[in-house]
Amino acid sequence: MDIKPVLFVAGLAAIANVGYAEWTHPHADASNTGFAKVVTAPATKTVRAATIGPLASGAGPVVGPDGTVYIGNLNGQVLAFHADGTPAWSRQLPAGQWVTSSPVVGVDGSVYVVAETRVLVAGETSVYRYESTLHKFSAGGGWLYQTPFPQRWSDTKYSSRGDANAPPNIWSSNGVESVIVPAVYSTPVYTSLRLVAFSTSGAVLGDTLVAEPTPGTVSGSANWHDLLDLLPPWGFDEPSAPPSCTNFAACLPDDTTWPLSNVAIWQSDKGETPTVMISDARQDLVGYTFDPAQGFTERFRVHDANRVASSGPLILPDGHTVVAASGEKSNRLTFAGPNFTPLADSTGNLGVVAAVPTRLPDGRLIVVEQKGGLAGFSVANVLANHVDLPGESIVAAAASCNLVYVATAGALTTLDIVTLQPVAELKWHGGGRSSPVISSTGYVYATAATGSDSANFMFVFPPLNPPATSFHGTACEATTKTLGGSATRQP
Repeated sequence: MDIKPVLFVAGLAAIANVGYAEWTHPHADASNTGFAKVVTAPATKTVRAATIGPLASGAGPVVGPDGTVYIGNLNGQVLAFHADGTPAWSRQLPAGQWVTSSPVVGVDGSVYVVAETRVLVAGETSVYRYESTLHKFSAGGGWLYQTPFPQRWSDTKYSSRGDANAPPNIWSSNGVESVIVPAVYSTPVYTSLRLVAFSTSGAVLGDTLVAEPTPGTVSGSANWHDLLDLLPPWGFDEPSAPPSCTNFAACLPDDTTWPLSNVAIWQSDKGETPTVMISDARQDLVGYTFDPAQGFTERFRVHDANRVASSGPLILPDGHTVVAASGEKSNRLTFAGPNFTPLADSTGNLGVVAAVPTRLPDGRLIVVEQKGGLAGFSVANVLANHVDLPGESIVAAAASCNLVYVATAGALTTLDIVTLQPVAELKWHGGGRSSPVISSTGYVYATAATGSDSANFMFVFPPLNPPATSFHGTACEATTKTLGGSATRQP
């Protein structure tokens, strides 16, 4: 096993201790906070627009410890850029493989990328089986290995290595890292959601069943087969179908799907084994402990019979996990473990939410609604703000100490973090399928497909000039000393 010295970064629960943590995970950190502890400038004028090719729904860039930006595309390319958007290196994956999600970066700068291919099932005309593969690259672009996902149903024509379109996450404890990825295995009549864990050297360390629905197990307006769409475009469909979008400039493309729910990982300040949280995108939120020698152990499963989870999980510093959930009468934020102290659902009705919630440094939560809008909650989880935004979106907001960035189909909008009112708007086409990203040096990255050929661009927005030397006057100033693992949600 390839064991590396590790500095654990678990999100806001550890930000105060590690300083300026880099955006190494698809949602900033292992807990999916969507927050960067840095003062930034509004996204108004780009430094450059780097060509990145077509992206899968939900895929976007991440930033390595040295500031290098990494992204993978549907052409099977893994691309690296310097902080200012100039090319660093590119690598082509084996023929037939495409990148399905954002990469993730290990503490030593290694880049992990999940790719998949599909094969027409023998004797079928429109049924495919999927093969997923984990790739590892060095920070400088060296290809270190590829390792396939575990195979299931090998004795049938539906033999599969999983449809893994969720982004990978990194579990870290006692100097050891493991890469954890959800994957769906399916035949026309049988579907299972599993968690797979890999060592940094590529060995499979864990493979556990999360959910295996049977007819009639889901109440409400959605069921498993409504949520899973394993034919292209892959991913999750909406749990309910809102009115069709008629304004082309504000609509997401017809092939847009919701990515598979990603994993969130949390470690308390008591030094306990990290908890791995996943939503089955139905009615269960499941928590696991993981051991590289023993695999996954299910700790708890929280069932919500009234709503269907529509977003991936965010873990708060106090140990509560929050997901957006949709029901026949209302849409809410719901809360569960690993903190076993009950926390009531949010109040105030949301639109349908596809994106992971984002936590602001003062404890407030914000979510991006699929039909266009930003909803802001007070620290008591009461819906307190709603801002209409130009166009649809399936991706999370990104927050710095002073600003919030939201990508929708029609614009990249910058909002004041205190008032949640827009301070800048950059109109574009083809956004809303990739979350904005903030580097520790204040660069902001956002992607959109502005051309008819869907050749996406990564827009690079400059940091403050001169850069801020303190958090004075920002939302981080009052909470710098209270963002440790024992912090409670600040009023």
